[in-house]
Amino acid sequence: MTSLRRPRALPQSRSSAVAGGADDLRRMVLLLETADVLERRARRTVDPAQVAVLIRRAHQRREEADALRERLAARGAALTRQQATAMSPHRPRLLRSPSPAARPETP
Repeated sequence: MTSLRRPRALPQSRSSAVAGGADDLRRMVLLLETADVLERRARRTVDPAQVAVLIRRAHQRREEADALRERLAARGAALTRQQATAMSPHRPRLLRSPSPAARPETP
């Protein structure tokens, strides 16, 4: 008999002591890039259980990146999502919300 595992809460992220929060900026970018990789991997897999796990993990990383972005923006070290979107309309991939589904619909 298999049991469903409950998702563990993400550990609290630590603030950077490096000048201007450079560590936090790097971490935010890494989280966003990792979320993209997880979503791409979910699109390629055929196992529905694995798709769900990969999408959930991508969503967790995007939430953590958004929280980091807001903390950095409050300190004046980063733009909010709305400011970044307004200034960089040609780079929506880094600023987009989590995808609603793992796979694109096929016609």
